[in-house]
Amino acid sequence: MNWQINKIQYPVYNLGQHKRLGIWVQGCSLNCNGCINQTLWNCEGGESIDVQNLFNWLLLKAEAFDGITITGGEPFEQYEQLIAFLHLIKTKTRLDVCVFSGYYLHELYSKYPDKLFTKYIDYLIDGRYNEKLQEKDHNKELINQTTYKFIKEVPYIDETNKFSTNWSLKVDEDCKIYMSGLPKIDNLFLTPEKQEM
Repeated sequence: MNWQINKIQYPVYNLGQHKRLGIWVQGCSLNCNGCINQTLWNCEGGESIDVQNLFNWLLLKAEAFDGITITGGEPFEQYEQLIAFLHLIKTKTRLDVCVFSGYYLHELYSKYPDKLFTKYIDYLIDGRYNEKLQEKDHNKELINQTTYKFIKEVPYIDETNKFSTNWSLKVDEDCKIYMSGLPKIDNLFLTPEKQEM
């Protein structure tokens, strides 16, 4: 079974707690206004990777990390691949799993009545990106999204799981630059105060 993946980035510290591996899946039909990852909308982009081979590669690195975060794109639009991969993660590693989705939890329950995802996900961050709300408070992440912690497959709203507002860059072997997280406005440009430092 192949999974359409855009990139893998590690370590990341701002898409969940502690030191994590990040996987960005390819393809999203939600097309939220102002989406920072519009290059991930096309379901034919990225690279097709065998789920078992991806897990075997990750298993070699798992001990050095606390968790794995899957984002995108929209992870739930490749549901079978997501569930197969998460089953391997939760049965063969100690990594906690965090998944970002543009779908709301009630939509996921409706789309996937088997509710298998509740068995394998530790944290779900749900909800559409809202550009207007982000403009009102550009220094805050997860503005209109809810963080759920699943305990024995039951979701509880988790207000204690504070995400770092740090962001990070990675340069790969082909000199491509990747970013994780949403930088604050004053992180991108030098303000007059910072120029004087």
